[in-house]
Amino acid sequence: MPDSPASVSQRAAPVRWVTRDVRLIFAAQVVFGFGWSLYLLIPKYLATELHAGPDVIGRISAMGGLAGLLTIPFAAQGMDRYARRSFFQLGALLIVVLSIGFTQVRSVTPLVYVLQGCVSAAFVLAFNATAALLSDYAPPERLGQAIGWLGGANVGMNAVATLVAEPLAASHGWSAVFAVGVLAGVGAFVLSFGLRAAPARPRAPAAVGGGAGRIGAGVVPLLSCVLLMGASFIAMFGFVQPYAVALGAHEVGSFFVGYTVAVVAGRVLLGGLGDRLGRRRVSVWMLLGYAAASFIMRELDIDLLFAYGLAFGAAHGIVYPTLNALLLEHLPSDRRGLGMVLYNGAFNLGAGVGGFGWGMLAKQHGYPLIYVAASLGSLLAAAVLGLDGSLRARFTPRT
Repeated sequence: MPDSPASVSQRAAPVRWVTRDVRLIFAAQVVFGFGWSLYLLIPKYLATELHAGPDVIGRISAMGGLAGLLTIPFAAQGMDRYARRSFFQLGALLIVVLSIGFTQVRSVTPLVYVLQGCVSAAFVLAFNATAALLSDYAPPERLGQAIGWLGGANVGMNAVATLVAEPLAASHGWSAVFAVGVLAGVGAFVLSFGLRAAPARPRAPAAVGGGAGRIGAGVVPLLSCVLLMGASFIAMFGFVQPYAVALGAHEVGSFFVGYTVAVVAGRVLLGGLGDRLGRRRVSVWMLLGYAAASFIMRELDIDLLFAYGLAFGAAHGIVYPTLNALLLEHLPSDRRGLGMVLYNGAFNLGAGVGGFGWGMLAKQHGYPLIYVAASLGSLLAAAVLGLDGSLRARFTPRT
């Protein structure tokens, strides 16, 4: 996620920080990300292999979001106390265990809900562990860039894994996909033994910024926007697959390819857009993009899945880190760990509640209404964010 704007003096001299240890952190995350990304296709698996309806898919998706939410405080509290490598190893082992578990699934039972929860928990543990390790190696003026690269490496695996998994499932069955998941989890676990904590170094004094004095009411409207964004996200990620299958699609991986291309390109080429033009302003624009991407999917054309992924990824790739940075502006530097917990927790809560609600809505009224409702939710988030900014500009005393 992007950090606060770097000063001119911080940008003056290049710093060599991509060492062997940093490269190994990226390698471990890429292998883990590949294994985790195989499970982006679970909605299609549920619809085609287990013949689950939209309400069941929604409840299972909700379990993933809520499990991720419950895992975040555990990860945030423990990573500063214990070896961060251990949390990555736990995430990798969860991929192994849940992959084996899915090979035993023959119908929708409570086991499927547990396994889907493990998918989200594994990601929270492993990604936050590598991000924390990387943050100790990266110099402060490069921290946003470092975390952005790590996120981009993980997102890149969304496309690679789905391109591998979907034809593999068609030719050899889903058990072959889960076997690949076991191998990826084992590979990430083996690589983890090379991960090392960075040498201790003096910390720079905490920067003092506007609104960073305490955690107060200013955070609440931002978190409400994140919650709405999470609900819209799961509508796009969790339900496009069964919706497309119901319309006769045989492959859905092109959606994830388009999404990945747009997210990675956006973070590489436009990662500093919020820093230059204003994080609140850019977040509002991108939430409007979220709304547009959701609305155009109400009448899904299965030949345009790649284009839908591009549109959604273009908005999400910029708004997620930009809104994250905006939230951190409202917190003192020594509470930014809590800020990350709040941000990711709100997103997971929105995804969990949204997944459950969208599934019930689709069962009663069909898939198109999901995307109309998700579009309205994104518009509401943009309105809340814009109104909050206007009120702050009007009532904040000028010095």
